This record gives sequence, structure tokens and C-alpha cells, in this order.
Amino acid sequence: MAPDYPRAVLAGFAVAVALGLLVAGSTSGGAFGSYNPAWDGTSDFRSMAGDEAESLSIARNTSVYDTADANETLAVLLSPEQRYTDRERRSIRQFVEAGGTLLIAEDVGPNGNQLLRGVGARTRFDGAPLRDERRYENGPALPVATAVGLDNDSVETVVLNHGTAIRAAGATRADDPNGTMRAVRATNATVLAASSPYAYLDRNGNETLDDDETVARYPVATTERVGDGRVIAVSDPSVFINAMLEHGDNRAFARTVVAGHDTVVLDVSHAGSLPPVQALLLTLRESALLQAVVGTALLGVLAGHAALVDAIPALRRRLGASDTVHRPRDREAVVRGVTARHPEWDDERVERVTQAIMTRRTERDGND
Repeated sequence: MAPDYPRAVLAGFAVAVALGLLVAGSTSGGAFGSYNPAWDGTSDFRSMAGDEAESLSIARNTSVYDTADANETLAVLLSPEQRYTDRERRSIRQFVEAGGTLLIAEDVGPNGNQLLRGVGARTRFDGAPLRDERRYENGPALPVATAVGLDNDSVETVVLNHGTAIRAAGATRADDPNGTMRAVRATNATVLAASSPYAYLDRNGNETLDDDETVARYPVATTERVGDGRVIAVSDPSVFINAMLEHGDNRAFARTVVAGHDTVVLDVSHAGSLPPVQALLLTLRESALLQAVVGTALLGVLAGHAALVDAIPALRRRLGASDTVHRPRDREAVVRGVTARHPEWDDERVERVTQAIMTRRTERDGND
């Protein structure tokens, strides 16, 4: 039999469309998205965190802070897009004070500082672009910082991408830039990474070192105690995106931050929406009732399919039996037709011709 090319092409097209919809529903294009595999996503960081920790969860609301084992958990917030409410900040602060570790990475947005303040941290993100005309990768907007307070010899540099600096709470722009490191350390925070002495904060955004902008060494990653827990501040969420993990020792830095925690929570509750397929899967994981409903529905579909498969042969047999019932009437009609056309024929000849006509009909129906 010749191949049915149109049907094969149609089937291939249907499979391609289905796969495309599945991929589109499982990934996102949002910056810093945990399921964004593009250069500005953090799917690689999510995979790495899942490999390092015993448990990885994606938190779509802050209730996770109320139930997490604080002493064993790291919560990661990358450039939150919406403000956290007072109740949510209290929940996160209780998590930290009970022994949890909170990592906040922010550059120019206001929500990182709002959360630092809410959980009781004494460091802040400056917000002005940090540039370095001497020590950089691919341009002054990608300054190379040096690891200074990490217990990991594999991390020597951290490369930022349009990041900012970290300052002490209450510090102002009029303060001496050369005192930024001292002021941060005076808050009892530990500087994990700092820029070169040739970095500056580009206050007016003209990408040029002006007379009123001073080169100095600035903290870009810190950790400080809050209650029994820790708050880690990183002045550029881009450190964790897929493209930047390959610069400097960013991947090793990210792995060092994650290491030592049994559970890693990626808090996306204020960072945009998840892909629909991933959102559906997370909803199923979080709801035992919904799992039971879906499981029961699938069992019903399978049972219905099996019953239909079993019923088809019986239906065919019944239809065949019905055909058999009608065949005598068909035969009688043929006999009457043959007799009417050839009244001179005897009964034996009419019978032979009738049988021949019935046989031809049966063969034709079988071929159809």
C-alpha cells in the first residue's frame, strides 16, 4: 500500500505544534525568571541550587516562611518587582530571626531596600550605577569585584553587570566614598566582595567619571547577623543570570552561597508570573486534594477508555447479527425481481441466479 503522505505531514505538524505549546507553557521570558533559559534568566541557577541542596522549592507566596525549617533553609529573592506587605515582611523577619538565611539581590529597584529595612538589616543598596574604568570585563559597566570574605579559595572575582554598591543604612551621598567600606563594617556586616579602588558611582548616569564623583572601593556583597539568622545582600541580581554565571567566578560564588543549606527556596512571589505548565505542576504538588481529584479523573478516563474498547467488538457483532436478520428479506426481494424479469424460468434456475446475485453482493460489501 502506498504511504499516506498528507496524513503523515499532518501528524508531524500536530506533534510539532503540541511540543511547541508544551515548551512555551513550561518556560518564561521574564528577566531573572527561574524557568527562563535565555541569557537573562536564572534557570541554570535553579538547576545548580537543586543539585546542591537536598530540597528545592519555588515559593509563590510568603506562607513558605511560616512553615520552613529556618535553621536549614536559604531563601533567595532576586530583584522583586512588587513591594512586600507589612505582614509579609514580619513573616520573613521571623524566619530570619529564627535562624533562616535570606539572600536579597537588587540594584536599582526600591523593593530590595524596603525588605532589608523590614527584616532589620543595617545595609542598603545605593542604587546608583557602579562603574570601573580600570578593572572590568567587556566595559566599565561590568566591574570586576574581588572576593574578600568568603571561605572558599575557588572564588577570587565576582563580575557585575550594571550593578550598584552596598552602603550602611543612614549613609548619604554627601558622605566620604572612601569611608563606605568602614561604614558598612561598622554595622557588623561582613564584606564578601568589593570593587577595585578605581570604581565610582555614576550619579548622573552619563557613563563618565565627573569631578564630583570619587573613585573608591565599594562593597558589592555582604552578610550580616539578624537574630539567629543571616541576611546576604548582593548589589546586582545579574550575578545569578545564565549569561553572567560564566563570567569570573560567579558560578562558584553562587554555589558557595547555596552550599550548607538543606533547603533552598526561590521566592518568586513578588517577581512576576510563572509559566502556566509550571504553575499547574506547582499547584498540584501543593494541594493533596487537587492531586486526589486529578488522580480520580484520570482513573475514570482510563476506565471509560477500556470499557469503550471492550464494547466495540460487541457492537460490531450486534451490527453483523442485524445484517444477517435482514439478509432473508434481501434474498426474497432478489427472487421476486428475477421472477418478474424472467417468468419463464423454472424454480431451480431462479434459485441459481438468485444465489449468484447474493454472492456478488457479499463480495462487494466485503471489498468496501
